[in-house]
Amino acid sequence: MSKPMDLKTVKIFEPLKKKPSFENKIFNTLNSDQVYEVLSKNSNETVTLWFKLQQSWCNNAYSAFKDYDSYLILVYLVNQVFQKYSDRFQYLSFQEFYEKTELNIDKINLIEISKELNIPKETIRRKVNFLQDQNIIFRKGKTIFFNNSINRIQKPSNSKIMMANFLEKTSSILGKEDWFGRGYSKEEIEKFIDTYFTICWQHWLRLQIPFLVRHRTFFGDLETWNVWGAIGISQFTDYSKQVKSRVVEEPRTYADLYLHLLRHTPKNGINASSISEISTIPRATVIRKLKYLLKQKLVTKNKKLEYMLLPSPKNIKSFEENYMHNQKHKAGFVTTIFDLMKNSYFKVE
Repeated sequence: MSKPMDLKTVKIFEPLKKKPSFENKIFNTLNSDQVYEVLSKNSNETVTLWFKLQQSWCNNAYSAFKDYDSYLILVYLVNQVFQKYSDRFQYLSFQEFYEKTELNIDKINLIEISKELNIPKETIRRKVNFLQDQNIIFRKGKTIFFNNSINRIQKPSNSKIMMANFLEKTSSILGKEDWFGRGYSKEEIEKFIDTYFTICWQHWLRLQIPFLVRHRTFFGDLETWNVWGAIGISQFTDYSKQVKSRVVEEPRTYADLYLHLLRHTPKNGINASSISEISTIPRATVIRKLKYLLKQKLVTKNKKLEYMLLPSPKNIKSFEENYMHNQKHKAGFVTTIFDLMKNSYFKVE
């Protein structure tokens, strides 16, 4: 598909070598709708790797402060740093970024953060003060600086590997299409992310932050969502085994996968201790969140105190809309990364 490119992004694409003027110019890039359709038809092949990527990222997020909201605000601020580099056409490698002795943004707008994250302004203020008290961020006038401790707290080493695994699988699926061209190995993808880290991770956070905000809004908090997600992953694992054993029909689209998973009744669920171990959330908190999910009829419990998904009829439509929305945005992210690898100046030797 042909589409107009953002002027802050367009500089990196190859057609500019021949066209010095790019005002109102149309450039050929990968088509996100085509990517979505292909991945949808192979929905079951990438879900496990996507879940592992989300689990890795979310567990790192919770481990940082035992509080998702503080971490969500921190990565929002870090993404402002990525945006600042992007606006100046500067792109740093993974090593270069985390070796920086000075990272800063011009100022914090609490109202803007509150609106973007759908978190009350006073909560934002309290969490920002917490980050200052922990000496993770500090002010010099109106400028906000990040302490070197961000290397330990926010450095996504494991998530970067999980992302490369997920993208390798998607590229092998897309590589069967003539319009996509060749696929990429995990090593090639990870090296590309390492080399052009700030631009790649900026696009990841553009996907991830709204993704988390949508779930936080639906469930009330991200701890509840992660507990629910651990149950969902357990249920999907059981379903996936039956698909591979040809006990149940393989899904044909994302919508098929969603409906099949809702209707699937696993032989065993997952207990509170296992959910705590998977999510890194304390067992007492997990039990409290499970009581809420039971009350909302979002999960059910068997006689062995194992939990399974049970979306209530009133929530099924909301679940479906959120799920399909996420798949569209995920396809957009995949498209952007492979566009950068295939159609930009960014190359890895």
